[in-house]
Amino acid sequence: MVDGTTISPEPGNALILADVRAANTGESVVDLPSRDSLALITGGSQYQPLKPKGKPGGEPTLSFPLGGELYETVEDAHPNVTALGWVFFEVPADSMDFRISLSDSQSSTLEAYWEGQVDPSSLPDMEITSLDVPEEHVNGEPIQFSVSVTNTGGSAGLFNQRFSVVRSTEQYAQGGTLDTTIEPGETVTIEKTLPAKGVQDITISVPSAIEKTVRVVPTKAQFGSSHELPNGVQLRVSEPIVCDTVRVDQGGGSFEHRSIDRRSFAVFEITAWNPTDSTISESVTGGFEVEANGYVDSNSREYPVGLLDPVEKPFFREWYELAPEETMNGVLYFDVPKNTQADEVIFRAKSPVTERANKVCEWKIGE
Repeated sequence: MVDGTTISPEPGNALILADVRAANTGESVVDLPSRDSLALITGGSQYQPLKPKGKPGGEPTLSFPLGGELYETVEDAHPNVTALGWVFFEVPADSMDFRISLSDSQSSTLEAYWEGQVDPSSLPDMEITSLDVPEEHVNGEPIQFSVSVTNTGGSAGLFNQRFSVVRSTEQYAQGGTLDTTIEPGETVTIEKTLPAKGVQDITISVPSAIEKTVRVVPTKAQFGSSHELPNGVQLRVSEPIVCDTVRVDQGGGSFEHRSIDRRSFAVFEITAWNPTDSTISESVTGGFEVEANGYVDSNSREYPVGLLDPVEKPFFREWYELAPEETMNGVLYFDVPKNTQADEVIFRAKSPVTERANKVCEWKIGE
């Protein structure tokens, strides 16, 4: 970890850190070896040092697995001046024997080399042991999941792994980082929270390890019961009346609205009341929809006055302002397939009113 930023090798690679010390032991002014004059050779391939960026105005500092500054050369170093710090290389993870060589930057002459060997038993070895997510989650509240990781190696290690979040309602995957230090033999559980973002399937995966899917479902309610919207309004929806004809009151006249072929109407009585001590203004246009036998209708009719038959009520206003303790009552009707039964009808209220509503409540018979 450098300046709080985790430096992770590519999959299948590892990092080798070298503690470098260079000093001017002569009597004249010289340039000390640069980082780029070092190279690591293993498995017949040569690797140059990595150069992480530090914080603005300062040099990068290593904090894990060891502490200290990264190596920086000193130009025009006077006698007894020393430069020291860490240099690290990214190499294949199965590298065992290696050589770090120092060459003259101008003549490319090999000046010195140091040989080393990696002891696999001394390295950290991270294993993801579980990914725990709920199979089902009621929408509106954040989703919590956890990943457990065990270090079966011989030294402490920094676990740093991306996770992805794929939502059935979104085209592109999102995600984040799982990041923690784990001692040898220790198991650490990393907990994360995700916004639910409406009714959908969410697949959480840690690449090349494990993935699970959580189904985000609506809040369930029975017809005739109340549901609290996020703004505090209590909303109650009656059991539907399914019919082929409604009589619409236009104020000073009325007309009979007949359903088209293969369609009927589902009529609902809706009550909203404000139990809070503040006035609540709300627009729910498009926030209601009805589903029956696979058909969905969100186009409720709202004429100037209301209905006369099958129930005599004013229309429910889809924009309303409710004073403290005020109640509003009215009806709405929607298309449903012909011969639909009341127990086949679902009424949904979405809040906020968007395609990916974060809060959805469904009323049904028997829920």
